[in-house]
Amino acid sequence: MKFIKAASGAVLAGIIIAGMSLTASADEVSKDIISASGETFDVNYANENEDAGYLKYKHNLIANRMAEMSPAGKIKKNYSTICGSFGSYLTHDSRFDGTNRTYLIDVSQWQGKIDWKKVKADGINDVIIRLGYRGYGSAGTLMMDNSFYENIKGAKAAGLKVGIYFYTQAISYAEARAEADFCAQALKGYTLDLPVYYDIESVDYDYGRLDHAGLTKAQKTKLCKEFCDRIESYGYESGVYANLYWLNNMINGPELGNDYKTWVAAYMSQLNYAGIYDMWQYSSNADINGISGSVDINVMYDVDYSPTTTVKVKIEDGVLSWNKAAGADGYTVYGSDNGTDTYVVANVTGTNFSLNDQSAGKYCVAAYNYFSGKNYYGKKSNMVDSFRQAPADVEANRSGIDKVTVSWEAVPSAAGYEVYTVSDGITRMAGKTSDTSFEIRGKNLQNKQAFVRAYNKNGLNGELSDFVSLPGNAPAFVPYAEFRANRLVWTAIPDADGYIITRNLNGKVSELVVHDTYYYVDESKTADFYVQAYSELDGTQFRTEASNICSFKGVSYPPKGEIVLDSSSNGLSWNKIDDAIGYIVYKLADDGSEIEIGRVEGCRFNTDDTDASVFFVKGYNVKDGKEFYTESSNRVIISLPEVTEASLVSKTDDFAVISWNEIADCDEYMVYLDKGNGYELYTTVRGSMAMIGDLKDASFASVRVKGYVGDKNVVSFGLFSNQLYIIGDEKSRPSKEVLDFNDLLG
Repeated sequence: MKFIKAASGAVLAGIIIAGMSLTASADEVSKDIISASGETFDVNYANENEDAGYLKYKHNLIANRMAEMSPAGKIKKNYSTICGSFGSYLTHDSRFDGTNRTYLIDVSQWQGKIDWKKVKADGINDVIIRLGYRGYGSAGTLMMDNSFYENIKGAKAAGLKVGIYFYTQAISYAEARAEADFCAQALKGYTLDLPVYYDIESVDYDYGRLDHAGLTKAQKTKLCKEFCDRIESYGYESGVYANLYWLNNMINGPELGNDYKTWVAAYMSQLNYAGIYDMWQYSSNADINGISGSVDINVMYDVDYSPTTTVKVKIEDGVLSWNKAAGADGYTVYGSDNGTDTYVVANVTGTNFSLNDQSAGKYCVAAYNYFSGKNYYGKKSNMVDSFRQAPADVEANRSGIDKVTVSWEAVPSAAGYEVYTVSDGITRMAGKTSDTSFEIRGKNLQNKQAFVRAYNKNGLNGELSDFVSLPGNAPAFVPYAEFRANRLVWTAIPDADGYIITRNLNGKVSELVVHDTYYYVDESKTADFYVQAYSELDGTQFRTEASNICSFKGVSYPPKGEIVLDSSSNGLSWNKIDDAIGYIVYKLADDGSEIEIGRVEGCRFNTDDTDASVFFVKGYNVKDGKEFYTESSNRVIISLPEVTEASLVSKTDDFAVISWNEIADCDEYMVYLDKGNGYELYTTVRGSMAMIGDLKDASFASVRVKGYVGDKNVVSFGLFSNQLYIIGDEKSRPSKEVLDFNDLLG
């Protein structure tokens, strides 16, 4: 498809360059230049993927030839005297008074081969290079500038600072983003010193796809934003290039100038543009050594938009405040932990900031102005000390019935301390004190926690201390008891002054106070036992609730029962034998001899030595100094891989179906179910699917699976699968004392 041009070449007859009217015939000059070059370029029609930059290049050739023929003088030949090579004839906007100015060029493939060393020697230290363009026909193909890589390598080798521009013909936001992606991909391996500019303009001598699209001013502005935001996401600074007419009429130039760099094209000696800009392309007619023919020249202003006021800060009542900086858009609050290195805490628009939720030791503030996508900062303020230290070594001890004293280490510069209690998720202040201890009174204190916070004379709060659990009149936890042969054992309880063993012997109840966590019972008598922990305050004994009841029915020597050995996630596990006081773990040596590798009281043994090793276990008890042993357990070797990706296939109120990947050479799979009290073997199946029932009243259920290969001599296990939650998740597990999966085995 071809687009018909918008207007004839005669539109050039009124071009203004350097404030002078050029009146030669554009059509006549156009024919002269095109025929002289021997090219067959059609001014009225262009291929759909034609480079609009070529049209602009032809436009400039015509304009330059017209300038030479103009009565106003031969601008090209007398450029240094009429225009000044570096803009001595320009009248700069007063906003740039006192700023540094850099004169730079922009180039594309239409400048031909460039001698960058000569360009550098001619006083040019900066350049904007065209990276590519989108064809202005309907297809809109993304194209690289044929000279881009040669130009960027040559310019950098000669020591020039480099930025790039891309000539757009995007007609959708997706296309604008794609153009930014195209640039970022092409720039891999190169660093830029100057921004990436989005060149948006009408096509000279023709009617491009962007002109043809009929987009609104807001939509074309959005195209620029999409490109700039996208290219900034790659870490580049962005900008928009457009001529004065486009900035004022076709896009919202002032709005774009607030967020991105703005490069204005206006071929005149004085630029009257109210929007924010920092670069002006004032001529396409520069004569630079190393470049054959004319080239665009620009002036870039080193604008400092930083506020001139340095703020002064202070802290009162936990609030950082400062004076207002004239004209500042906002303020950045900085924190410091060493008084030298700073980091950003917050950006605010007002002149105060609460520090009560902050943790820095020192603070300062700097005012800033926002321009072209970045903040320009004034000098940082004075540094002020904060107050952040938390009370350390917080302890809670009983001080009487329904009384607990909380104590802590003193905090330097603290004027006092606030003491808080937490119960059922509700935090309440218990009181304030200037001392380093505080007494809390009340019933059921064992259900509460406490913490302390210091404050200084300015009312600034420090950090919270660690939380500490309060002891009640009775110890907070209930023992768990069990028999190991004729020895009754139970869990140790923090803060217990001792333990009370209650025995029920044929209806006769008696109590015994002990201070250990075990008790040997009379083997000749059958009885029931339970244990309570107690604390003693002011001569009064406060007991916990009773433990579980343990029935003693005598001891068998050796212990009776079959040990079934299994593998856990990091070792071995097995079932409990009632009369055993402990278990011995063995490994077979290469010569078949049995090697004892450890003794444990529980039903789990952790080891990393599981690769192709054969294990078995025996239970034992002791009488009159002699050990008695159970039969050996089954023999186990951990050699199969783990079952992975156990997943839920379907679920109803009553049952669930699960599946998993199969392991080569695996005989069967063991499915373990946990409904809140620990994992137990639920079923053994062949294949890779199992049904889990009895779920109707369950509030929690999870499963794990592992495979095994067995023969009459040894069972070879794999590792456990992932933990698959059927009902609930780890947070909803009823058993709060279970720490991990290993604790649930055995």
